[in-house]
Amino acid sequence: MHCLVIGRGWTGNKVFNEMVSRGHVVTLTPHYKANDTILNNSYDFVINCAGVTGVPNVDACENNKKNTIEGNAIFPALLYDACEEAGVKLAHFSSGCIYQGIIQDEYAYPNFFGSTYSVSKGVSDTYLRDKALVFRIRMPFTGLNESKNYLYKVKMYSKIAKLYDAGYNSLTDLDEAVKVACNLIEDDAFGPINLVNSGHLNMHEVAEILGLNPEWYTEEEFLNVTAAKRSTCIIPAHSAMSDVRTAVERAAEKMKDS
Repeated sequence: MHCLVIGRGWTGNKVFNEMVSRGHVVTLTPHYKANDTILNNSYDFVINCAGVTGVPNVDACENNKKNTIEGNAIFPALLYDACEEAGVKLAHFSSGCIYQGIIQDEYAYPNFFGSTYSVSKGVSDTYLRDKALVFRIRMPFTGLNESKNYLYKVKMYSKIAKLYDAGYNSLTDLDEAVKVACNLIEDDAFGPINLVNSGHLNMHEVAEILGLNPEWYTEEEFLNVTAAKRSTCIIPAHSAMSDVRTAVERAAEKMKDS
């Protein structure tokens, strides 16, 4: 299979390395070269891992709304147009943060609009769900002390600020999710798929697994120090994803040695 992976960030590099390890011919490109690359070459699959997430968190997207909308809503739509013109299939990495509460159906429409990030992701998710293979990930973590790792962020935040527990959430073991995503691409899957681990955890449970003893924000305090509202949701996991507590415990152990 000849694949184009768009986005040279955290997820893009993981997908690129996984597909190469499976013997596929894979090209990695930044988003601004994507459409021309698609139209001037022949691919079996385009895998979009590019997006604006905000650094260090989604609050940054509130100060950069134009780029957030362009990167997360407009770019994926234009990318699909290029794929359609070239006759190539598209896989797109979306986010579970488009939801609030307990969601029962993978085809449920977005119901959380509390941040520019979530709104922008919801637009592309809604547009592409019937046109492409759409992977939703949620609070992605790994077993390495790397800046994008949700567990590492929690550990670092606990040292400089309080933590906040908004309730139970679905989470994604990103390394596991990438493997499942690549399996699904190889199987020519289609439609929306939640690449979250089965089950759910709240922040108190995550902190306990990480061995933290933090101070905690009240809801009022948290709202006063954040620019964007946070999604809190439980979404149905794909059957190939493992139990979330086991995955987080495994990652926490690895982080001790990384």
